[in-house]
Amino acid sequence: MHQPARPAEPRRISGGAGGAARGLDEPAWYRQKVKIPKRVWGTGRYSPGAVAYHAQITALAQRADGCRAGVLTLAGYMGDSKRTAERYLAELSAPGPDDIPELTTVRRTDAAGDGETAERRTRGLDRGEHFAFVAVLAVKALRHPLLVLYAALAYAVATRTPVTAAELGALLGVTERSARRMTNELEGAGWITVHRRTGDHGRHEYEIHDSPLRLVVDEPLPPDTHGGSAADTTGGSLASKEDPELTDVRTTPERGAFRRRRDERKWGPGPVDNSVTTVAAVAGTFRSARPARPSARPAYAGPALTLSPRVWAVLEPVRDLLPTVPVFAVRRIAREIGAQLDAGTWPEDIRDQITRLRAWTPAEDIRDPGRWLLGAVLPPRSRCQLPGCHWGFLAHTGAPCKACAEITTAHPPHTGLARPHACTSCGWTSPTPLPLQRCAACRPTA
Repeated sequence: MHQPARPAEPRRISGGAGGAARGLDEPAWYRQKVKIPKRVWGTGRYSPGAVAYHAQITALAQRADGCRAGVLTLAGYMGDSKRTAERYLAELSAPGPDDIPELTTVRRTDAAGDGETAERRTRGLDRGEHFAFVAVLAVKALRHPLLVLYAALAYAVATRTPVTAAELGALLGVTERSARRMTNELEGAGWITVHRRTGDHGRHEYEIHDSPLRLVVDEPLPPDTHGGSAADTTGGSLASKEDPELTDVRTTPERGAFRRRRDERKWGPGPVDNSVTTVAAVAGTFRSARPARPSARPAYAGPALTLSPRVWAVLEPVRDLLPTVPVFAVRRIAREIGAQLDAGTWPEDIRDQITRLRAWTPAEDIRDPGRWLLGAVLPPRSRCQLPGCHWGFLAHTGAPCKACAEITTAHPPHTGLARPHACTSCGWTSPTPLPLQRCAACRPTA
């Protein structure tokens, strides 16, 4: 393996590596390396872009006058926009987990009082702190997530720590498959060499390079097109003359999907009438084509009403009222009865309840049978909450419920009267005044 003369930079065109091999005009930072603290790249606290800018500023701070590059200059070194550089610098300038920022900015002025470019300094390493020793060339050439992976592998090789793809994925915040793909990308670019299944327990061993190493292979000769569009006129994509078998009139249907010749389009659509040109005429045309709204609500066009035999058996006392009930209300009544039957209520209890309330309610008060059934008859209402009590009366005998009477006696009405209010129609008692002196079952509905 040896390096090419001057290969192109892997990603960026401005501020990049400028070449992977050593040349006569290589910059001073070509062989420079910097220490990136593990607290920066190995904790997930900072983004990969912030890690790259931390390494770049650390490299520039090794100069005699420190890092005096402006934001626009730093962005040019890294191949990013000014706005992106400002975002990463702000991330490094924010207080870290220990309330100490990784980047500090010092403002300076000259002797004349004019402002100079600010000096930026990165936080140094503490005694005994772990770090990754990476090349500045990798900082400039690799995209930010790959730089973090490169630093992690450099640290693992220096400390002789075996790593797995799952651990690298957890560090980068990606899946194990993505970590393998990124490792293959680093190996393909020549920054690392992977010795597969050579370590302990079948782990991979990695070799880190300060500059990308690539194989130089002989390039294939350019294809001889002879002016054609393919590599050879005999096997190209275009024919030198028309093939009569492809356009044979005898095998080409008149309206087939693979018709190849132009025709007179005798079966095409007719001419379009464009005589209406004014906006008012066009609006009138669309307005006249719009269907008119019906004046009355259309009749019910849904499926026919079908009730189960058990529901019909319960509704036997009010069978004569059902023809006047809308279909939608009948369906709600059937669902209510079915829910009570499924809950364990006997059909005879519901039918006796309907019979008793039908006998107690005057015929002139049942103006809307559907609302009467849904609001006063079917819902089980009782203060004692017993299954056989409805409106204060027992289901089978119609006698007053003693439990409800005890509740009324134990809790007298809060109206100041000695006895509770009673319905003038059925005699049902209530602790509060009743509207029109009737209960909800006996009250006429509007």
